[in-house]
Amino acid sequence: MRRLLLSLAFALSAAPAFAQGTEAEPQAAPGSIAIGMIEQVDGDGIFDLVHDGGVTVRHTRSGLTCHFLRNGDGGRLLIFAPQVDPARPTEPPAIARGDDVACEMVEGGAHVRYFATRYPFGSTLEEQITGVEAAIRRRSPDAVRYPGEATRNTDDGLPLRRTTRFIITQDGARTYTRASVARIGDWILKLRYSAPAPTDAAAAQADGAADLLFDGALSEIVNPTR
Repeated sequence: MRRLLLSLAFALSAAPAFAQGTEAEPQAAPGSIAIGMIEQVDGDGIFDLVHDGGVTVRHTRSGLTCHFLRNGDGGRLLIFAPQVDPARPTEPPAIARGDDVACEMVEGGAHVRYFATRYPFGSTLEEQITGVEAAIRRRSPDAVRYPGEATRNTDDGLPLRRTTRFIITQDGARTYTRASVARIGDWILKLRYSAPAPTDAAAAQADGAADLLFDGALSEIVNPTR
């Protein structure tokens, strides 16, 4: 299901691709590429390989599954440094290593990053959305809010989702950008998605693609199949 959602999402936002007329070079096996990504961040035990024939990695603690291109291009895993309280430097970090992770990929012209974070002090979806909105406006003072559904309920079996959307200028180009957040158990799941949007129609396509991606990621956690 997630693989289908990914294909549909990027089909919505992808630019046309044309054959280069050259013979393709041999590629490493997808599983080997995924293992290399895990090793690159010293993520053994934090991320596991998913044996689905693709470059697919699962965060073992949250269940977040990351699907990369078959050659791994444009994709990487991130494990954020544990957060130490400067007032109590000798105490254990507030967030342990492996409890704040992300995976990102650039596909079809869209930049996609998923986050999974376990906050020891708890965090509300409203706090998360407020924080990301402030970050977007700091980086892009020209940000203009893009209309869309701010809250999606649980009628589809998925957790409550909050989303904020903007049109910004990035590298001189009109760009659609958004953040979506949800909570599953102790974990806050977040999607950051940005794609070129020279027209309102392109922005609407990007918005639909992002909905598919976030719903697919949450569905894999709520209803794991392997």
